[in-house]
Amino acid sequence: MLISHPAEKNAPEKPLKEHLRNVGEISRRQIQKMRLNLTIISQDKLAELSYLIGIFHDFGKSSTYFQQYIRGKRRGDALTQHSFISAVVAYHMVLQKGFDPVWGVIAYLIIKRHHGNLETLREDEEDNLNIASKLGENILGHQERQIQTLYDGIFDLDITEELKAIEIDDFGDDIEEFEDFLDEFWDEYSEEPQKIELFFVVNLLFSVLIDNDKKDAARLDMEYFEGNLNEPINDVFAYIEDCRRKEPEKFNQNLPVNRFRDNFLNEIVANPGIKQKKHFYTITAPTGIGKTFGCLAFANKLKKQLPKGEGRIIYCLPYTSIIDQNYEEFKKIIRFAKKEKYDERPERYLLKHHHLSFKTLKNRKEEEKYEYKDYLDDRLFVEAWESAFIVTTFVQFFHTIIGHTNSFLKKFHNMVNAIVILDEVQNIPPDYYHLLKQVLDVLGKRFNIYFLLITATQPEILDQEKSEPLSVVQSEIYMKAPLFNRVKLTFQKKEQTLEEFAEDFCESFSDDNCLIVMNTKKSAIFLYEQIRDQKTDYQVFCLTTFLVPHDRVRKIDQIKEALKAGEKIIVVSTQLIEAGVDLSFKFVYRDFGPLDSIVQVAGRCNRNNEYGELGGEMRLLKLVNVNHEGKPYHAYVYKPILAQHVEQTLKQDVYESKDFSDLSADYFEKFEFTNKAEQLLAAICDLNYDDNPRSQIPVKKFKLIEEYSEETLYILVTPEAEKKMDRLLVCKEQLQEKELSKEEKDARLFEIEKLKAALKTFQISLRKREVEAYKDSMIIEEKERYKFISHDNQMKYAYDQDIGFLTIPKTEISSTISF
Repeated sequence: MLISHPAEKNAPEKPLKEHLRNVGEISRRQIQKMRLNLTIISQDKLAELSYLIGIFHDFGKSSTYFQQYIRGKRRGDALTQHSFISAVVAYHMVLQKGFDPVWGVIAYLIIKRHHGNLETLREDEEDNLNIASKLGENILGHQERQIQTLYDGIFDLDITEELKAIEIDDFGDDIEEFEDFLDEFWDEYSEEPQKIELFFVVNLLFSVLIDNDKKDAARLDMEYFEGNLNEPINDVFAYIEDCRRKEPEKFNQNLPVNRFRDNFLNEIVANPGIKQKKHFYTITAPTGIGKTFGCLAFANKLKKQLPKGEGRIIYCLPYTSIIDQNYEEFKKIIRFAKKEKYDERPERYLLKHHHLSFKTLKNRKEEEKYEYKDYLDDRLFVEAWESAFIVTTFVQFFHTIIGHTNSFLKKFHNMVNAIVILDEVQNIPPDYYHLLKQVLDVLGKRFNIYFLLITATQPEILDQEKSEPLSVVQSEIYMKAPLFNRVKLTFQKKEQTLEEFAEDFCESFSDDNCLIVMNTKKSAIFLYEQIRDQKTDYQVFCLTTFLVPHDRVRKIDQIKEALKAGEKIIVVSTQLIEAGVDLSFKFVYRDFGPLDSIVQVAGRCNRNNEYGELGGEMRLLKLVNVNHEGKPYHAYVYKPILAQHVEQTLKQDVYESKDFSDLSADYFEKFEFTNKAEQLLAAICDLNYDDNPRSQIPVKKFKLIEEYSEETLYILVTPEAEKKMDRLLVCKEQLQEKELSKEEKDARLFEIEKLKAALKTFQISLRKREVEAYKDSMIIEEKERYKFISHDNQMKYAYDQDIGFLTIPKTEISSTISF
């Protein structure tokens, strides 16, 4: 018997025929169940293509070389590889089934790369063809009867005759014709949206294959999630009624703010424009209106109009740091609706997914029997987004739709027919607006994905003419309401040095609380130290990404408590405080920056209207670096064109919150950043994943957030963190021991995963120049590819609990270092 996977604990060997049939049939069924409006291929043909890809993706495993390898009788080598020969055979079979040659090319590309990331079509090395030729001879020479049995009942052509017709030696000539096939295809489907559609069809086919391949190989069943999209998972209005009973003062309907919140919700659910045929929606509303409840009310209304089994809700936020509080709100609402069903299987209904989250499912397996294999299985479910409601990051979402990596793309198929809520969309870089206008339009219209974009400053991310987004509420009613007119913004247009501002502030500020938001960590720390030393009657805090997340969260909690107690407090922060951090100050200063950032910071001023209409005072500054020929601090982090747009928009010296929506509209109209977007679009249209022609930016190089950091560093600020790092390194070393049994090895791997998750709260990312002072010392240790600073050394040299990582050591580094 040919097998695809070896026996595992509680599972026998996996027959190859069973694996191919399962992957093929599940893939076809998934495509058939989707609601698609494709223009370049019919849904029936796409489903058949996915089936063919599924039943041939591991064809190469039928060689005697692989069968010896999988049974432990041969070491892995070039002849045990199976993807390339499988891709060549699939290409031939797809053509024999009457498909246009371009679909044979797509099948070839997907199968060839199904254990890695998608790559641009290119001529294969001669070695690949030579190996494929040997494998073909081996399979036909030694496994002909086995192959007949393998495909009996799952493929309706004579498999051996078809295999004999394949001239692998000449396949290099076929590869050279691939571009011609694409050109002929584009003669018929020449519009840019159709080329984008093909890119997403490739993503979809790849996603369906790799996800089903992994799950079938792991012998997983879907029982934990079965039918979860058919269940209603929340009732916002019932939850609010319950809150009114439990907290009558806070939820008092006679309070003006609660009347506005009720109107906001009622307007959403009463909107007749929310319907199945409409794919694009926006909500522009001020902070404090109840957007969390609002987006759930919207999703509920829309989901009820979709066919059963659709309407997975995918809620996306810009930063991992603000996911937890929103997740907790959703958890309360969904738990209230599902009650004990939620407690039994919480991830069936709600899942938090980002790079810091520990990927397990509660109660899928008995806790006392939970092993490394169960953790790996849970990761497959988590990373495929099987839950009914996903809370995730922009990076997870956008790097999946504009993606090429296996790890991101395996969830793409579960986005089809979903409701995607993009909150705080002003955080998307303007460079990508034009790109997103095109790709979101195709995803909505062709793959029936529904988009709701939420912000207090609605940038032009959706194409108004093509996508025709519906504004779900009358935003002006809320944006210009006196109740939400909380802040007076004064633009101080005269430039000041940082030192001048520090001196003026320390001399003149005497109120209870204040937030100052700076553009760079260095300027924030300088200002913090000046204020801390001179304003000794205040609690003074500094928030930057030099603080490890463990300390950052603790400080934000301390700030909340101090504000709640009415204590005298000054907070100096970088932009990390802009979105989602639920703090409110009477006075706010912001160094000059993009308008959307200015408005975000205004959301930390009189946030809850506790100081009344226009009770919050915000000042926009223009701070310059005296040590750098008067260079503005904003120029270190933002493009000059952004500063120009803000200058052109803020013509007056004084504004109010009610002006922000008009200012934002004026500001975002000025954006015409198309160069980077056009280069990425060209790559998408050419299925260019990793080539680097001058006129294109390959898909591989798409980065929603530009990464300047070059060092990932663990700072072990607690003894417990150091113990965890020590244990992690011990486990890593033990994995090298040959005498470890599989059970022992799995136990170490599982422990490593748990330790890595725990240590992420002590991890920061730094630029190379920021660690320059430690370059020739041994303060930063590196073991098993982990760079870290010990508990003793961080206290003595490299870390300050108030500031965070120190680019200049607090004491001179001695020749004797603590280890």
